[in-house]
Amino acid sequence: MDPDTAMGGPHGHFPSTQLSLLEAAAAGLPNEALERVAALYWKPVYRFVRLKFRLSNEDAKDLTQSFFATALERDFFARFDPAKASFRGYVRMAVERFAANQYAAARRVKRGGDIEFEPVSEQAASTESPEQIFEREWQRQLFALALDDLRAHCAEAGKQLHFAIFDAYDLADGDRPSYADLAARHGIAETAITNHLAWARRMLRALVTERLRGVTAGERDLREEARRLWI
Repeated sequence: MDPDTAMGGPHGHFPSTQLSLLEAAAAGLPNEALERVAALYWKPVYRFVRLKFRLSNEDAKDLTQSFFATALERDFFARFDPAKASFRGYVRMAVERFAANQYAAARRVKRGGDIEFEPVSEQAASTESPEQIFEREWQRQLFALALDDLRAHCAEAGKQLHFAIFDAYDLADGDRPSYADLAARHGIAETAITNHLAWARRMLRALVTERLRGVTAGERDLREEARRLWI
């Protein structure tokens, strides 16, 4: 868990078949659509505004929460035009405009008195732009949410062993164990290790796609966003 962004941590699991973002909004479910957006975009937005505007941790959190609170207005979805940009691009542009306006208003009122500026350590260490960090955090959070979905699905389906093998091999922090070691550890054949990993990888890919489906405008937007991940 990232201590800076614990407020954007694990969220509930969505149904395995989701309406697209605009379908949900058009069906009168804007809050449900926004929950999907917040689950995926809270951390990317937080990182973006913190680095773009050199805000303190708390000021960046406040600004991020204000953005999503404002986005509860239904016209946030109505203003989105899939012909002009992906929803991911729309969110980044919207938060940049929102943050710039809020930042400018705060400076006019407070003359900077209550706004904290920090030489954020990750700014100095990273050569990435705020826009690149937004993209990286978007991808990382998407896979983190899909991994949560995979863990929950395996628990519900009685496939804890599949997840344990996937976790030990594909998510290993250091050197990966060999298939032989995993087989001996779990008392199964090496061929079963291959099959379990293949199943978990297919399921993770499907769950990533479902997460994307919930925050894209439709099949075309979904295909384009998926292509960015899997190329």
